[in-house]
Amino acid sequence: MQTSDRTRGVALLVPRLLSIQIDPAEIETADVVADAIERSAEALLRWHDDIAEIQHKRIPPPGAPDPVLTEPPADSPAHASTRLAQHVRAGTIPADPAGLEVAASELHGIAHTIARVASNCSTEPSAEQGTQIADALERLSAALRALADTLRTESRRLVDCSADGVDQVLGRVVRAEHAARVAAAMTLRD
Repeated sequence: MQTSDRTRGVALLVPRLLSIQIDPAEIETADVVADAIERSAEALLRWHDDIAEIQHKRIPPPGAPDPVLTEPPADSPAHASTRLAQHVRAGTIPADPAGLEVAASELHGIAHTIARVASNCSTEPSAEQGTQIADALERLSAALRALADTLRTESRRLVDCSADGVDQVLGRVVRAEHAARVAAAMTLRD
């Protein structure tokens, strides 16, 4: 693969990455994952510039949050939103596990491509940077896949639940959403 083909391929991954959208049970989870995807796209663009040997400084857009100052979610899961609690008590989980699986698969595919390009980089720092991006996207992919599995399982459990069982389903969904938010918040934080 020629350098121009390699760098063009990396640049073409950015729109694919930015097109990924998810529909989890909590809106906050979607927001944190969207932020992680944006950070990943920025890292991918910086890596593209590095392997294409483009030298310029990127200035963050005005009003953009400083990634160092943005706090990740707390270590313990918060309570369910009123919206989620109402849906679960009504017998549904307002999420799209299939969409989460599609997003996880797309992230996995992008990470695989990045890893392949990184393994062919001529300099160690460039290869390491690409590998870090690929690893981060793989972890995010795994978190979304785990969330999708939990949402599917809990949706099936919800069908035949007693009142006590509904609260347990709600608790498991809240914990799974929280775990996905933490994974997303930690994506390319360094």
